[in-house]
Amino acid sequence: MLVAVVVTALAAVSGCAKSPQTPQYAGASMFAVGDCVTIPAGNPASSDTLHATKVSCSADPSYTVGAVANAAGSCPSPEYQHLATEYVDASTSKLCLVPNLVAEHCYELGVPMGTLQLADCSQRGQQGLLVQVTARLDVRDQKACPSEGGQYAWPYPSPARTYCTQTIF
Repeated sequence: MLVAVVVTALAAVSGCAKSPQTPQYAGASMFAVGDCVTIPAGNPASSDTLHATKVSCSADPSYTVGAVANAAGSCPSPEYQHLATEYVDASTSKLCLVPNLVAEHCYELGVPMGTLQLADCSQRGQQGLLVQVTARLDVRDQKACPSEGGQYAWPYPSPARTYCTQTIF
């Protein structure tokens, strides 16, 4: 169950290099494929909707816009992180995202939304799951990482990226 939450919440897109593609939705026109954005962790019990803000790709953590959802609201791959419309504004809900994370850093994964925030590796997650990125690889390869004892691969399609992670708490 825990693995399914992590994998589902972090299925995303990758890379900070700009792509010539442009969004197909008017609501997402403020973001282009290749842009990096941040989304606050937020509180799902709050009535406030969250929204993406364009940032430098060096922001940690951030997300890379890998694609824009189609007219039905689906991303081109289930690996992309796609936040539910009940938590985010219309332009943010159309983004197909890949986490932009740093190796050896720890992140708290907010549940149920799947947003990430930088965390202290020695502190138990307050609201979600605490994971450490043990490696960041520029390939899409589910088998590139160890798969025992709380270790998982998070592969993303475009640009190709795989995070090797270790669940801390």
